[in-house]
Amino acid sequence: MNAVIEAIIGRRSVRAYRPDPVPASNLEEIVKAGLYAPSARNAQAWHISVIRDGEKIASLGAELKAAIIRCGVERYLSLARSPDYRMGFGAPVFMIVSADPGVSVCPEQDSALVLGNMFLAAHSLGVASCWVNQLCPVADDPAFRWRLDSLGVPASHKVYGAAAFGYAVDPRPAAAPRREGTVSWIG
Repeated sequence: MNAVIEAIIGRRSVRAYRPDPVPASNLEEIVKAGLYAPSARNAQAWHISVIRDGEKIASLGAELKAAIIRCGVERYLSLARSPDYRMGFGAPVFMIVSADPGVSVCPEQDSALVLGNMFLAAHSLGVASCWVNQLCPVADDPAFRWRLDSLGVPASHKVYGAAAFGYAVDPRPAAAPRREGTVSWIG
């Protein structure tokens, strides 16, 4: 099977990480793959904030938990109220992808492609990953936004996604069966 297709089919989201650091050279390759994602009109209006400091990741997670509860983000309330909540699942690296909606015509889609490329690159290097959605609905809350500013997220940007990166505690599970009826072949 083609190596790219094999990486696409083999990648899984991982929600439990070892504390082992990810080598800088691997992180650079992962970020580079993200920067080569397609973007609408080739705007490349994204920014990637790479956080490798465990204390900063933990602090961001605690502040995020409080922001979700304070803002009443319904879809994440039960998650945030759990005593076991850990934003990045204990991963040693957390990345935030943002984009300038005034420059890109499709900032959310462009950011998703950046993350997708980074997930595939990470998988090809033996690094596990997981998309983390919880930042998006509270990122513009003034009581939380200052933290994003301190982590290098440009003031003109909105956060469209984030991810945990590291080495999985357990082997990756097999893929769930694909749903039937999701493809129509015409002609």
